[in-house]
Amino acid sequence: MVRNKRGLISVIFILAVALFLTGCEQTEETTNLDGPYVGGSEGLKFSFQEYEPPQIVLDDSQEDFFITLVVKNMGEYTIPEEGIIASLSGVDANAFGLSSLNTVSAIPVTGVANDQGYFIEGGEELLEFDEAEYVNDVAASFDVILRADVCYEYETEALAHLCLKENVVKKSIEDVCETNNPELSVYNSGAPIQVSGLRQKAVGANRVQIVFTVQNVGKGLVYLPETFTDSCKGMDDNIDKLKVTLRNPQNNFEAECSAFGKSPSGELRLVNGRKEITCNLDTTDLQEVSYQDLLIIDLEYMYRDHVRTSLTVQNALT
Repeated sequence: MVRNKRGLISVIFILAVALFLTGCEQTEETTNLDGPYVGGSEGLKFSFQEYEPPQIVLDDSQEDFFITLVVKNMGEYTIPEEGIIASLSGVDANAFGLSSLNTVSAIPVTGVANDQGYFIEGGEELLEFDEAEYVNDVAASFDVILRADVCYEYETEALAHLCLKENVVKKSIEDVCETNNPELSVYNSGAPIQVSGLRQKAVGANRVQIVFTVQNVGKGLVYLPETFTDSCKGMDDNIDKLKVTLRNPQNNFEAECSAFGKSPSGELRLVNGRKEITCNLDTTDLQEVSYQDLLIIDLEYMYRDHVRTSLTVQNALT
């Protein structure tokens, strides 16, 4: 009788575990994403590969070792071939037998994706520097701080719906939206530079004003596109700058932005990590009844961040 009870308890336990595991699998398979983008505030995430470099290396060319970065795309933009540049500092290239302190990505690194509501992870790749060795013979061990700066191409796409019609100050019973809206919803693709605070208001019978903020929400620095090509160093003249473009898929309107000389596209400089932009839209040629029209804001830039590690050069006993 006791044996039967134990058997029954074992069966119940196994069934409970099976149901729990099945529930976990279903949860993972049916993870849904809301909105047109995955979202998030990260671009490229990177770190030194484990043991590359090792914590301790021998002097006098007694030990070869590798320096490698693991990079993973956490945002939604696919970084093209040669779109990632990494540079080392803190070490003497000659002393460590390095022909170059720079390396460039050889293949594209795909971004994360929202595939019909399901999350697809971004690509992960290795950035490898030349094989290294400490060539000098030293009398005592010492520590070195190794820093890697990484610069990479990136883009943000922000999407919003504007309420438009020919005469934006004239009310109508057919109106489906308000041409004055102090808080429009804006969706951003996953990236470290984001658009926020979008609002619109009628400033004339056939004129709408839109205002929004471009902000660096990541931990790194932003630069103009194509600032870095073969090394991730210097170029302070292009810091806190990026390219901004406003567009409509149907070409129903063209934005006139004061920051860009009444053009829909131009360079923007951030102040304390952010900048507000004001643009006007001419609605003269639009339909009489209000409707929602797409505004897409493209941000193009290079982003820079760094990582550090330490290694000990140890005196080899011979």
